[in-house]
Amino acid sequence: MDRSPTRQRSPRRRWTTLTIVVLGLWITAAPFSRPLPGGAPISRSLPDGTPVSFHSTPEVGCRTPLVGAFVGDAPSADAYTSPRPAIGDPMSPTIVDCGSRARFRLVIGSTLLVVAVGLMVVDRRRGG
Repeated sequence: MDRSPTRQRSPRRRWTTLTIVVLGLWITAAPFSRPLPGGAPISRSLPDGTPVSFHSTPEVGCRTPLVGAFVGDAPSADAYTSPRPAIGDPMSPTIVDCGSRARFRLVIGSTLLVVAVGLMVVDRRRGG
């Protein structure tokens, strides 16, 4: 049985397709975090013992978009009520809704996977 010679797919196209697949899977499946309102003090001291306070944005962990898009993913955490908190400032429980961000990530990741599959199909039809 004689096969007709096929054109080899370019390495650049293969790497592009592989990159799109990995990126789509990562966006669709990796857990993510959302920032909490307010700040969180991080206490450090200099070598001479002088206290220094750095302010950072606290985060709350959300589930993977595959779960969070379909199940009510709303983690709760304690957050400071003032934007530049100091140790001892009042805190209040805050609930962060992760469902909308999870649906967004699921749509973007799935779209990238569909594009990658489309690139592979087009390459096969062209003979690559």
